[in-house]
Amino acid sequence: MPYEFTILDAVDEGAGPPLYGGADMLPIRFTVDGGFLVLDGQPYRGTLELANDDEGDLIVVNEVSTSDYLASVVGAEVPHTWEPAALAAQAIAARTYLLTHLGRHRAYDIEGDTRDQAYEGVDTEAPSTIEAVRLTAGVVATYRGAAISALYTANAGGVTESSENVYVSALPYLRSVESPWDSVALTSDWGGPGYRWTRELTPAQLGRHLAVRGLGVGEPQRVELLETTTTGQVMQARVVGSAATRRIGKDGSRYYFGLLSGAFTVARRAEGSIEDVEPANVRRIKALTELGAQVVDLPIRRVLNADRELVDLAITALRFRLPEHFQFAGKGYGHRVGMSQWGAQGMALAGHGHDAILKHYYTGIALTNVGGG
Repeated sequence: MPYEFTILDAVDEGAGPPLYGGADMLPIRFTVDGGFLVLDGQPYRGTLELANDDEGDLIVVNEVSTSDYLASVVGAEVPHTWEPAALAAQAIAARTYLLTHLGRHRAYDIEGDTRDQAYEGVDTEAPSTIEAVRLTAGVVATYRGAAISALYTANAGGVTESSENVYVSALPYLRSVESPWDSVALTSDWGGPGYRWTRELTPAQLGRHLAVRGLGVGEPQRVELLETTTTGQVMQARVVGSAATRRIGKDGSRYYFGLLSGAFTVARRAEGSIEDVEPANVRRIKALTELGAQVVDLPIRRVLNADRELVDLAITALRFRLPEHFQFAGKGYGHRVGMSQWGAQGMALAGHGHDAILKHYYTGIALTNVGGG
């Protein structure tokens, strides 16, 4: 049976007698008087509806007010503990993005993940995100009277990229601008790796990684960066392998090499280099272990008491011997076009308002109240 709908008395109950079954899906809308609707353990406002997507597959659509949607998006895109000005800038960017993406699908307007904007229902709402949406109600970013393509990225790595170097069009408001405030991410354990980063893969690992993504070259021998922008964005790369040579176009490097951004350099490191890692640096130890590096020594420090008597021995580092590998070193997290979210937080911490943040990252825009939530 292509489609069947059943109501269960309990969550752990097996399939009961179907209320409906047939070759075609029956649209069903769920509403609630007070409280929330729960899907896969996650609460949502508004209504949930079973519908067909653009390809005819079954999906669940959450219909919700603009203000409730945006309060969730802001909290899903950035921490709700961030500065009010950063949250307000994110709210306007998200509202503008929503406005320019309405009506693009048959049964819904916008995806609830990174294909459009992150959205997680009630779970990512907070008083601060609700206030950011209320404070900016109806305001969108416009250029010459029209809502802009309000792209934003997690971290630009110190400078944003012009739109045509990542996407198709050269948009006048998506120009490369300096973003020194991105470095505030270094104060965060989870945000710091998105500002400056490295990724290391042995030739065999890189070859397997490329093959899974449809770029079979055998074992890579060289990775050549043929063209880069002034900001370091790789526009053209070439992988020379034991079986084939393949080119990678603009912004394809993020996908094929599995990188955080397209702004990077690459070098091939010979086998045998030595690196000492503090025992507390779990992230680096994990990365080197996955690379296949071997621990060859455990440097030890003698611990003496006040009488200079030996009372303990402490391991000061794990000494790794690294295999031959490719080392990718880059900056930024995401496509690096438009507003940098970490940059917005850095500007807010420096005392800038949400209007200054948006007008810095979107060149020549105005903030226009179009009404609504």
